[in-house]
Amino acid sequence: MAISLLNLSHAMSRFTTINSYHLGFSVLLGVIGFLINLYPIPLFANVELVLGNTVMVIVAVLLGPWYALLSATIAVTGLMLVWDSPHVYLLFTLEAIFLGLARRRDIYALYASGVYWLLMGAPLLYLYAQTFLDVPPEHMPFAIIKQVINGLICTSLASIIIILTPWLWNFKGKIVDKRRRAFSSQLTYCVTLLITLCLLSSSLIYNYVSLEKQQILISESLEETAEHIATATEKYLNNHLKVVANAAHLLSISQTKSQDWQTWLKSIHQNYPSFATMIIADLNALVVAASPDVLFTELSKDKQLASIKDREYFTQAFVQQKNYLSPAFIGRGYGRDPIVAISAPFYANGDMSTEKKPIGIIEGSLDLRNFNSLESHNSHRLMQGLVIIDSNNKVVYSSKELALPIMSDFSYSDGTGLYNTRLNLINLHNLYPFVPEYIHAKRTLSNNWQVFILDPFSPLLSVAREQLFNSFLVLLISLVATFFISRKISQLLTEPLKIIAEEFNPLRDNKVQLQLLDDATSREVYSLHQRLIKSKRKLITHQLELEETVALRTQELEAANERLQVLVDKDPLTGMYNRRYAENKFAELREFCHRSGQAMTIAILDLDHFKKINDTYGHQAGDECLKQVAHCLSEFFTRDTDIVARFGGEEFILILPMSNALHIQQHLNEFRETLAATIIQSPLDEQTFQVCASIGAITANANWNKDLDRWLKVADDNLYQAKEQGRNQSVVSLISDEPRTAKQ
Repeated sequence: MAISLLNLSHAMSRFTTINSYHLGFSVLLGVIGFLINLYPIPLFANVELVLGNTVMVIVAVLLGPWYALLSATIAVTGLMLVWDSPHVYLLFTLEAIFLGLARRRDIYALYASGVYWLLMGAPLLYLYAQTFLDVPPEHMPFAIIKQVINGLICTSLASIIIILTPWLWNFKGKIVDKRRRAFSSQLTYCVTLLITLCLLSSSLIYNYVSLEKQQILISESLEETAEHIATATEKYLNNHLKVVANAAHLLSISQTKSQDWQTWLKSIHQNYPSFATMIIADLNALVVAASPDVLFTELSKDKQLASIKDREYFTQAFVQQKNYLSPAFIGRGYGRDPIVAISAPFYANGDMSTEKKPIGIIEGSLDLRNFNSLESHNSHRLMQGLVIIDSNNKVVYSSKELALPIMSDFSYSDGTGLYNTRLNLINLHNLYPFVPEYIHAKRTLSNNWQVFILDPFSPLLSVAREQLFNSFLVLLISLVATFFISRKISQLLTEPLKIIAEEFNPLRDNKVQLQLLDDATSREVYSLHQRLIKSKRKLITHQLELEETVALRTQELEAANERLQVLVDKDPLTGMYNRRYAENKFAELREFCHRSGQAMTIAILDLDHFKKINDTYGHQAGDECLKQVAHCLSEFFTRDTDIVARFGGEEFILILPMSNALHIQQHLNEFRETLAATIIQSPLDEQTFQVCASIGAITANANWNKDLDRWLKVADDNLYQAKEQGRNQSVVSLISDEPRTAKQ
């Protein structure tokens, strides 16, 4: 019990230490993978390249199995929406966990992915497909190999992204190797990644292009055959329609007596054996002549059988007075075979005007078995099948290999489904299969009959399966070769480097020099060794020079720091102290005045209409103006304790310790008058101008307030008042311990 509680406590502590940054990163990549998986890249058939799973590999490599499980669950939800197959959760979440656990054991992701699909992914996919999907056994290797290739592509791509992204190298809190990897292992893995990604990508592209060309050829062949067979079928029907029409016309104009119709009809029938039977019926819809003779004998015995009043071919020919081609139907009487009836009316004395009624019809029944002659027009008939459908959607003719019963309803379904192909796919026998049955091309005849040319889909699928399998086989062979070649190359690189390292080892072996001078050593390594020898000789000399240089640089650095301090405290334009210096000095001067019980003055000086000077004389004249004002201030306020600084723009600040409250305003006015009388010359055009200033000030005991901002607030208010009163004035507030009304 104690052990169980300890384990539970440990698990709870791990749960409560979830890194929110890692969690957010995993969710973000999962969402990116989800969006990418909504749009898998279609290749051929149901082969789709799924790149969204790359994100879960990145998370597995950086953060381990459980964050990878979270990313995988989010990412594969996109595939679930597209494919509607729960197996994606089983396969890819397990892959994420497996890769994360392998990363914790310092196993490279690509190697772990190969092991996963070999030992777990492929068997699980096989069991799932056999249990829940109607997948033909011959299609299983194709489905498994394409999934394995997709997994290896995602893993290779993710690993390369990590290698090429410096930010991911230093990802905060990522899993690090427990032990340092050898250079040979790193080189071998990098080369393997590139070979895997390049081979798989190029093979998929090659297969796609190759299959696209084959599809185009198949489609063109089917369309050409369909057009040819449709034309032949149309011609076949029209020829027999003309035969019956010509026979009716001949009967109308020949004035053959009715007792001679039997002999006449028999001679016609002998010339056109494609007709199973031919009959002549009178205006009462009774058959009065029939060929062959056995049919006429049967009809003569049964008057009810001899009546064709209920037949559509009689109604259309006799009542509607038009040549008629019927859909397929089952004949009665002689043979009861499926036939197509062609009928035409004939008239007395050759009068075929619409005002006259016919005196009978002549009809020929096409033997549907004779439609096989149409297949002789197809040069690909050994591979392609033919189906002819009448206007009632009944099978008139079907190639033997298609096994479609004559006169059956033609039922089919679109076989495209999840298959990406430019071909028209169709299913005849199993309407909802996992794999399509046929490729087809269709033509509609003028009488609404349809001609279908069918080609089995399985040969094309076999080609795709063979190409994919060959690509996978080439990949495996290439990976094995890459592994050994990369290790050999890395050894050629690392072994000389080890020897060079030994050269600079105090305990080195004397044989090292002989090894380095071996003719098999590469030029670059030998050159590196020579440079290192020279560098070693110069090292001691450089060390002494460095110590001397360090001492000299230290002195220069101290001098530079002094100059830098000046630059930090001085305004570069006027050479006066800046605001930072004045603010830092305030506390020191206030404390000095406080100890001596003296008052101090804070004044803000602002040049009047300074913008007008810039606009009129130019910015260089403005800069010259600021320099002259700074000079005047320096010449007027000369005590060592006075602080005069440029406050910003055209404003200056004065900190005047030990001020005389009775004379400070007069003192400021004297400076203001001195400044107004100063002549300033523009450096560009030597024009002269003058400038005046407004001053706001506060004079108070040093203990009035410790905060400079309070002093500046009163001085700034007074400056604003001076501006409002017409400029070129000074306004000073005299304050004791408590603020008083400002005085001018």
